Amino acid sequence: MKRIAQFVAFLVFLLVPIYSIASASVPYQTETLSADGQTIETQTAYTPVGTLLPDVEITNPEDIFSDTKGNLYIADSGAKKILVADKNGKFVREIGKGVLKSPTGVYVDENEKIFVADYEEEKVFRFSQDGKVEEQYGKPDSPLFGKSSSFKPQKVAVDRRGSIYVISEGSTNGIIQLSKDGGFLGYYGVNSTEGSFGTFLQKLLTSESKKANMFMKTPPAPDNIALDDQGLVYSVTEGTTNEVIKKLNVAGKNMLFPDISDEKSLQDIAVDYDGNMFVVSSTGEIYEYDSFGNLLFIFGGKDDGTNRLGLFKQPTGITIDPDGRLYVTDKERGMIQVFESTAFSKQVHEGIALFKEGRYVESQKYWEEVLEMNSSFGLAHSAMGSAYYKQQDYDKALEEYEFANDVYGYSDSFWEVRHAWMQENLETVLFAIIFFTILYYIVKVIDKKKGILDQPRRSFGAIKKQRLIGELLFLFKFFRHPIDSFYYLKRKQYASILSATILYVILIVEYIYSRFYTGFIFRTVSNDANLVGELLLLLVPLALFIVVNYLVSTINDGEGRFKDIYIGTIYSLAPFLVFSPILTLLSNVLTYNESFVYVFSIRIIYAWCLIILFIMLKEIHNYTFSDTIRNIFVTLFGMVIMLLVVFIVFVLIDQVYDFVYSIIKEAVLRV
Repeated sequence: MKRIAQFVAFLVFLLVPIYSIASASVPYQTETLSADGQTIETQTAYTPVGTLLPDVEITNPEDIFSDTKGNLYIADSGAKKILVADKNGKFVREIGKGVLKSPTGVYVDENEKIFVADYEEEKVFRFSQDGKVEEQYGKPDSPLFGKSSSFKPQKVAVDRRGSIYVISEGSTNGIIQLSKDGGFLGYYGVNSTEGSFGTFLQKLLTSESKKANMFMKTPPAPDNIALDDQGLVYSVTEGTTNEVIKKLNVAGKNMLFPDISDEKSLQDIAVDYDGNMFVVSSTGEIYEYDSFGNLLFIFGGKDDGTNRLGLFKQPTGITIDPDGRLYVTDKERGMIQVFESTAFSKQVHEGIALFKEGRYVESQKYWEEVLEMNSSFGLAHSAMGSAYYKQQDYDKALEEYEFANDVYGYSDSFWEVRHAWMQENLETVLFAIIFFTILYYIVKVIDKKKGILDQPRRSFGAIKKQRLIGELLFLFKFFRHPIDSFYYLKRKQYASILSATILYVILIVEYIYSRFYTGFIFRTVSNDANLVGELLLLLVPLALFIVVNYLVSTINDGEGRFKDIYIGTIYSLAPFLVFSPILTLLSNVLTYNESFVYVFSIRIIYAWCLIILFIMLKEIHNYTFSDTIRNIFVTLFGMVIMLLVVFIVFVLIDQVYDFVYSIIKEAVLRV
């Protein structure tokens, strides 16, 4: 029995030489994005399985790199050398001892040349595999580089042509690009400055002569770099929220979403052979994105003092080997942790690889398995939609795209569904249009001769003469004669509180209908939207406007009564009341390519309502043009002040409640 145990232990040692003993449980949650863009917990994507070179003293690992053979290179700034391990995790040799002073970045090119960025030496060294120094690259002497520009290499990468990319401390001009001989080629992938409302106001109010001195704002310098097997350059930037992760084309332009992440503490980036990006932050989280910039997983975390695998104190570098293992350096703990992908993440990666190549149908089986494990995985639903679309099953594609909140895919599928419907029914629709057009003219001619519609006209006229019906139909007068209509509204009492209240109810119904039943392509409300919240979004601004405008106008000699403002406001929204249901229905039959029809119509309606509202304030209060503009601005300011007052009162009441509750609770306990 003892020999069997020894044999099993020996097998484990042979099969897993790269790791120390792995943690029995994962000390972190793995998260992904749901279909509606929310962060949700999912199955574990990567598990920590041990540490690299557990028997070798590692002081301050700054960077780590895996070459195409799986060999690993660690830049240890504390030991002032590069540690080399083979693909099995066994220590091979050290490089640069006695030459390097502060190695902070390491990279190995296709020719197995080792490039090291030395911060203290202010040079990039090139070593052979046996550790001999072959070349040193110092500060470029080109005038284009700039005499005052510093050259403090932190990270380095080399492409297939031999061009060297250097991340230098404070290089706000971007990544420094050198030729293989060390000549300065220029700056690459410069970051952009973040705009703000305060900066906009300053620029607006500052004279041209002072702008040059006041707004010399420099972009942030990139902090790390990586290259993929196609030669594309990736960078991460710390301390900003704009383009924190960049995938640069040959022109140095970013190919990813500018707002790909709001994490401000990203440290390093690595790219696998499928183009998936792995980014580590100083807070210990590891983010994985696909080649298009879609977030796949978030895992890892900050060490809570338990020193468990999977948590970090000061992560500085990340790399991935050809077998898909992740290696993350922890500078403070002096160790490199190793992560293995799980069956779940492997399914995701297989699906992504096929999806990226356009083999949507083949990828479907992988996405189905992913959805069996996590039905809320947003990217899987989008991929399933593409698979159904490829198979011309457009109805199922619509369902998947809608669940994935993929507007573009939904639009393409809906176009196909609409096209098929039109092919089947266009003849019937055209026949019905022609039939009813002919019928209309026949009835019109017969009515002209025999008056067959006289009785319906008299009945409709009698209905219109009823006061309430007439007041409601008075709404249509505002389309052609808004100025005269407000005169009749104020002087002749053509509308009442009752009719206005009915129109407010209709407004609420139409607003809710438009919010929840607008076509998916144009819908702005989320699936978990609250009905009460949507009502407040409409009623609070309306009520504030009516009340504040009455108070402001009373002070500024406005002639309008509260009743006039209450009635006039709803009649000013006549275009919305009449055309909003039509547009909501129209939004359900338009594709994304026809969105200009819907968007332009909505803007026309809102502009039309604002114009009528302006006329209402002018006529109701008997203001001049300038007085009306001033009244509007003061009203808006008063609305903001009233909201602040309500908020402050609410906070005070809440504090008083807590105070009284604590006193009562203490009194009860004492009794």
